[in-house]
Amino acid sequence: MLFYDIISALFGVRYMRKARVFESGTMYGNMNTQARFYPEGMSADERAKDFLERRKQMGEYFGFDGAKMFMADQVHKTGSYFEITEEYVRENPTGWSDIPEDILIVTDKVPGVVIGHSVADCPVVMMEDPVKGVSAVAHCSAEMIDKKLPMMLADALVEACGSKDSDIITYVSACAGDNWTYDSFPKWATDTKIWEDGIYEEEGIFHIDMRKVIRKQLEERQIDLGKTLFNMDDTITNKNYYSNCASSPYGLNDSSKSGRHFAGMFYPDTKQLVKSRSK
Repeated sequence: MLFYDIISALFGVRYMRKARVFESGTMYGNMNTQARFYPEGMSADERAKDFLERRKQMGEYFGFDGAKMFMADQVHKTGSYFEITEEYVRENPTGWSDIPEDILIVTDKVPGVVIGHSVADCPVVMMEDPVKGVSAVAHCSAEMIDKKLPMMLADALVEACGSKDSDIITYVSACAGDNWTYDSFPKWATDTKIWEDGIYEEEGIFHIDMRKVIRKQLEERQIDLGKTLFNMDDTITNKNYYSNCASSPYGLNDSSKSGRHFAGMFYPDTKQLVKSRSK
C-alpha cells in the first residue's frame, strides 16, 4: 500500500499516484435518481434537482466538482470505452449524461471531473496509469465479470492511451462478500472456468465470491497485484453501504439498505488546492 495515502479510514479520499479514489457510502444519501429510492410523488425534475444538490455537497467534502460526475450506461457490454474530455464536460455542465459505452476514461487534463458508478453490491474497478496521467473505471457486476470486463479495463488504457501493464495501479471498491448467495447456479455465470474458484456450493446454496474472480483475472492479465488494493468492506453486512441483497425481501429485508452509493475517481484541481491553502 505504499502508493496509497489513506486520509480517512471511513469514506475518505484514497490517493493513488495522481488520481484520487472515493466511495460515498450512505453519507450523502442515495446516489441516483430512480423513483423507488425517493419519497412517493417526487417528480423526475425534483429528483434530479435534489440529487444534483447532494452531489455538490459530496464534491465539496471530497474535493471535486459535484456537478461534473459521469457514469457509463454499459449498453454495449463489449469493453467499449469513452473519454471524458474538457469539451464533453462543457457540453454537459451538470454531468450524468447518457453514455452507452462500458468503460470511462479521464485524464489529468480534466481536473475535478469524476468518473465512476452508482452501485450497491457489485464493485467498481478503477485503474490509473500515473505515467500517462490517465485513469479508467468500470462497474464490474457479476455479469460483466463473466465477460472479463476487469481485463478489458486494462486493455482500454493500453489501446486508447498507450499505457504499459507494469505502470497500472488498481483499486477495487467495496462489494458483497461470499455471503451473497443463489439457490441455484446463476445463469449469468456462462464461463464456468472463470467461476471455478468464485462460486462454491454448500447444502444446495451457491456462494459468489467476486473479489476472488477479479483477482484471478487481473493476475491473468499481467496486472501487478502488488499495485492492487481491494476495499474489503462487505456491502451486505456493513451498515455504511447500500445493498440490493440486504434490502431485498428475499434477502435480509432491511429497508435502510435500499439505495445506491457512488464509487469513483478524479484528478485533483491543483490550482484550486493552492488557492485554498493560501487563504
